[in-house]
Amino acid sequence: MNKRLLALVLTIVLIVVPLAVAFYGYNNYTKVIEPQRKPLAVKPVAVPFEGRTYPILLESYITGDPLVDINMTLRSPYERATIILGDPSFKDCKGSEACVWRVRTVSELGATIGAVFGVKYYVEDIMKSGSNKTAAYKAAKETTERIDNRYLAFIPKVEIGLGLIGNKKHLLVILKGPREGAEKNRIYCPKPGILVIEGTTEDTLFVEVLLVKTIISSQVK
Repeated sequence: MNKRLLALVLTIVLIVVPLAVAFYGYNNYTKVIEPQRKPLAVKPVAVPFEGRTYPILLESYITGDPLVDINMTLRSPYERATIILGDPSFKDCKGSEACVWRVRTVSELGATIGAVFGVKYYVEDIMKSGSNKTAAYKAAKETTERIDNRYLAFIPKVEIGLGLIGNKKHLLVILKGPREGAEKNRIYCPKPGILVIEGTTEDTLFVEVLLVKTIISSQVK
């Protein structure tokens, strides 16, 4: 094989293989976050909020108890976490009711995940320093550096489809509302390391985050 042909083959390989892998991950995204089987258990709950009652389904695909699934998924020790805030159209939107609700939801979710994620580093530092102030600072610093907020664009879908995020070392939390194709009002963990919060309306999505916060807060830390 002459040098020109070899160079051409290498070029094709270097271009085609990464593209093939990327498109495989992108196409596999839905299979990763959508349950591929019936839930082991379903727990319907009714959440009162601002004069309304929101029916929400808690589905279990891991242990058979959705409350255990959620706590186990969020409380496991991770190196990093990624929160998918939603469709890229939310990135710069302002003023609309949907945007107002999504901003509230994102803020509440970020605080909830950050608090749980930081516990590990708080405990580690307080055992070393014995100082609550120092440990709190360490937890806040680690949380800020280790949690990424991203929108549901091509690259994040590829990473999720390939299992690069949403695994035992990297927590993935996804907000799935009307713009992201939500079909049910439910919260579930399709596999370890992934939490999906799905709501057919933006206000329901916000209430579901409050429910996750309640579930986490009700457990012994």
